[in-house]
Amino acid sequence: EEGKSRYDLGREKFLEETWKWKEEYADFIRSQWAKLGLGLDYSRERFTLDEGLSKAVREVFVKLYEKGLIYRGEYIINWDPATKTALSDIEVIYKDVQGAFYHMSYPLTDGSGSIEIATTRPETMLGDTAVAVHPEDERYKHLIGKTVILPITNREIPIVGDDYVDMEFGSGAVKITPAHDPNDFELGNRHNLERILVMNEDGTMNENALQYQGMDRFECRKKLVKDLQDAGVLFKIEDHMHSVGHSERSGAVVEPYLSTQWFVRMQPLADAAIELQKKEEKVNFVPDRFEKTYLHWMENIRDWCISRQLWWGHRIPAWYHKETGELHVGLEAPEDSENWEQDTDVLDTWFSSALWPFSTMGWPDVTA
Repeated sequence: EEGKSRYDLGREKFLEETWKWKEEYADFIRSQWAKLGLGLDYSRERFTLDEGLSKAVREVFVKLYEKGLIYRGEYIINWDPATKTALSDIEVIYKDVQGAFYHMSYPLTDGSGSIEIATTRPETMLGDTAVAVHPEDERYKHLIGKTVILPITNREIPIVGDDYVDMEFGSGAVKITPAHDPNDFELGNRHNLERILVMNEDGTMNENALQYQGMDRFECRKKLVKDLQDAGVLFKIEDHMHSVGHSERSGAVVEPYLSTQWFVRMQPLADAAIELQKKEEKVNFVPDRFEKTYLHWMENIRDWCISRQLWWGHRIPAWYHKETGELHVGLEAPEDSENWEQDTDVLDTWFSSALWPFSTMGWPDVTA
């Protein structure tokens, strides 16, 4: 309403104003209930950020961390450049968008030819650190171990062999950008490839993008495509309708982005759920065909990114020592709290929502 961003206000003032907004609209909702004739016992009212519920959130976070099921690490996440925060998979809305396949040739370093690749996101090529081919592909297997020159940047990058590559799709050769694609990230880990991030958190290009630094990612795409055409490297642009992720919060196109975040290690939890379905006391689905959907989800689950670069929410109960960088995870700050700084991120709202049946009943305190 005032045309100010949260950064204009600062964290404390922003939270103060948000609490005022919450109280105003909570009163409005209560008045609506009264007009509907509802007589409610407001002594039993609960709100997500009540102290009791916050205590439950901290308790679960610390317990899962101590069990090794919560960790902080670098991974490809869904990034919203408009709100500058990570998103969970369910916060990404996919829409069919008219785009293009950009076909380029990367010249072999030894001058013996070139290798063709295609991409829908040419701006990410500035962060390429390899070209991958299938190790059994007769067209390319002799090139594994050789290098190509990455156009525009003139960096030398290797050709690697990996079973991930689909020999039947496109040219059978794939550009690998470990900092901007989840599959490339995994392949990069297998081949110990460098991760080069070419964008800032706001979707503009960073210093690794060379002469495109400061440009919006889509502005960069247009300029880069022209430069690649002028260099004779980009030889075909093919119309392509594809599904593109958009932020449920802002509507911005989501960027797969290398970032340090907090995660829940999902595989051990999913394995337990899968095992349960093999037993008599399994969960029964109605209609039963949805059991297959559930198991497919469990069998293909990824670690859950639970940190958000927002201010309104349950703040992560982790502190970093100002001098040593030591990490402390606990229900409370260390005793010498003046020497520690709390993690600025908050938890995904679903982390606390999942605890609602327990936290509203007083857990972890014994209330019965």
